[in-house]
Amino acid sequence: MRHSSMAIATVAVLAFTAGFARAQTPVVDDTGTKPAVTITPFVSFGSFVSSRVGAAIAFPWTDTLSIEGEVGYRREELNALSAHLSVLQDLPRLGRVTPYMAAGIGLEEYGVAAPQSDGSVAAIKRTALSVNAGGGVKVPVDDRWGVRTDARWFNGLGEQAGEHWRLFNGVTLKAGSR
Repeated sequence: MRHSSMAIATVAVLAFTAGFARAQTPVVDDTGTKPAVTITPFVSFGSFVSSRVGAAIAFPWTDTLSIEGEVGYRREELNALSAHLSVLQDLPRLGRVTPYMAAGIGLEEYGVAAPQSDGSVAAIKRTALSVNAGGGVKVPVDDRWGVRTDARWFNGLGEQAGEHWRLFNGVTLKAGSR
């Protein structure tokens, strides 16, 4: 399973390298204006330990490529934070909808079961390096905001770090032009 997971992550990263070749082109969108920095507060759900609330901030690099920082928080067996840096590659638009691919790396806190002397089990907080891959769709509502759905696979690198899927829905707000 680990080998197939690493293969998926490698393919996702290689898919984004084509976008770097266009880094020398001027950063403008279909309307001839510079793309805006976007902020997306979100709520997510998915497989075990993937439900969280958070926010993502995307900075345009080219007309179709963005760098995104994301922070999430979940409160289950412990209060856990996650932070990821991802690359988003926009695909050709389908009407108003812009599909995209995403891949990244970050840190995630998770819990490890630790048996106690009284027979109970406690969760001990650990932090692991994590990779992610997936995609989603962006749907503008007007010039200032839109909605976004994002589905990703996450895999913590380490013996006890977990693998999970997550689906987030958020409202995207444009913060200004570059």
